[in-house]
Amino acid sequence: MLFVNILLPVFLIIFAGYLLEKVAHLDFEALTFCSLYLFTPALVFSALMKQTVHFHLALNIFLFMLLYTATLLVLSVSAGRLLKMDPETRGALSLSTVMMNVGNFGLPLVYFAFGEKALNVSVLTFVLFLLPLGTLGIVLAQGAKAPLGKAILNSLKIPIFHAVILAFLLKILAIPFPRFLMRPIHLMGQGAIPLMLVLLGMQLARTKLKAAPGFLSLAAGIRLAIAPLVAWGAAELLGIRGMTRDALILQTSTPSAILPLLYSLRFGTRPDLVAGTILVTTLLSSASLTVILYLIH
Repeated sequence: MLFVNILLPVFLIIFAGYLLEKVAHLDFEALTFCSLYLFTPALVFSALMKQTVHFHLALNIFLFMLLYTATLLVLSVSAGRLLKMDPETRGALSLSTVMMNVGNFGLPLVYFAFGEKALNVSVLTFVLFLLPLGTLGIVLAQGAKAPLGKAILNSLKIPIFHAVILAFLLKILAIPFPRFLMRPIHLMGQGAIPLMLVLLGMQLARTKLKAAPGFLSLAAGIRLAIAPLVAWGAAELLGIRGMTRDALILQTSTPSAILPLLYSLRFGTRPDLVAGTILVTTLLSSASLTVILYLIH
């Protein structure tokens, strides 16, 4: 019943987005812009304003992000070198295994699994994992000559970070936020989660799978089998317990992220392999996430 009650609703909305793209061919870039610059910042801001944000929790999630990302990066790079992959293929392997779909897939998944009580953890996880998505992802896609400073500055221009900073400032300074402004922001935030899943479905409808069974098997194995073990180990090492641990493990065991595909298209880092991994891991995650849900419950 865990699959039916938690995972099936997620995949049904994804499938709705898939059908919408096949039938209507909407402006994907415009919808993505709305999600990134309007609905998602509203969700982040309203969630942080409603919840009590503890510094200890934020620090734990930040340390978890560093440990988790570094471990998977070392594993993916080592596997690529051991198998004597060319630099572009190694970059594609790291892009599709280190970066998970912590937003479009992870936020709705945690919400369906734990409800609003986990929104604080899932939003902080989403925000903090945007740091490697917006910096390390670009570095991996560009190779050794990546301008890291510029990548960091570009990531800080995303309105999601502005929403986080504003919410923290208002809370630290104990400044009341006007109710007439909070209501529309809250309503827009409620639209963020279904829009994320619809966009994921639309992207999958545009993805074409090319034959590369060896690479896809390795990438899917790292992302769906090894990554949850890394998350579990990192949580244990940092002493993270309870619902926070469960939400972290679940949210970081999601399929490969979509954003690195845009990087790979821009810089020519085997986008065919990255797109194929996104499609395969999304389909196979219905099984892997069901197992994880049973284990953490």
